[in-house]
Amino acid sequence: MVYSPEMVTLLQQLRNRIYAEFGTRIRLADPELLTALADLGKRSRDPFTRKTIIEIMSLAGIPFQLEPTKAVANSENPHHITEITYRGTKIYRDKELPAHSPVSADRQKTRQMYRGQVVHK
Repeated sequence: MVYSPEMVTLLQQLRNRIYAEFGTRIRLADPELLTALADLGKRSRDPFTRKTIIEIMSLAGIPFQLEPTKAVANSENPHHITEITYRGTKIYRDKELPAHSPVSADRQKTRQMYRGQVVHK
């Protein structure tokens, strides 16, 4: 298949993300690339990857729609999925992070500061 320049740009953006998430290398010379992307898009948990695969399929003229992930589809618990930023990258977690960890009262008494860091004895 001959890819348009927009499709090549989007595929280049997906290369590292798909390799990081699935360990699969995508190649433009692969004749089954679009079907492999459709399968990977359904299994992916990364919203950017899912959105980009939908855009690639629409540019290719293939009708394609992803079903929502189980965390997004679970509407009775809206706090089920959490978005955090780690080293400048948005990461989506399936559970809430604790607001603070419960620390015993005697451990709080021994807390000291050393070079701006909390030291527990």
